[in-house]
Amino acid sequence: MSRKRSVARAAASAAVLGAAVATSSVSAHAAATARCYPGSACVYYNSNQAGAVAAMGHVDGIPSWDFAGVFNYDTGNGSGTPIKNNAASADSRYASQAVRVHYNSWYKGPYDVVEAQSKRNLSVTYNDNASWNYHPNPV
Repeated sequence: MSRKRSVARAAASAAVLGAAVATSSVSAHAAATARCYPGSACVYYNSNQAGAVAAMGHVDGIPSWDFAGVFNYDTGNGSGTPIKNNAASADSRYASQAVRVHYNSWYKGPYDVVEAQSKRNLSVTYNDNASWNYHPNPV
């Protein structure tokens, strides 16, 4: 094989590989935008962190959230379903903060604890969840 042909094949291979890498990083990033990010906590419609996802957000000075919204659209089974009384699993992507998922509104009643940097299926509040807050309860 001539040197010119070898260089042409190497250039073509590099172009194909570069396109594949660019495509895979774009699709991987797009898939990650609807999942749980570091520095947050999320609940999921299905067990084992599957199905639709909803981030558990908060407002400074109000350490609870009442699950009044819906699971994010186009994130899997349960998309658009109300969060309240429909979460089966959760994860905490906080570096050192655990969260509680409560049975009643305003972080009252029985709860499941999701430790920092962990995920779990809900047991006490499986499909019976109304609010969340940080653990231990700072209020």
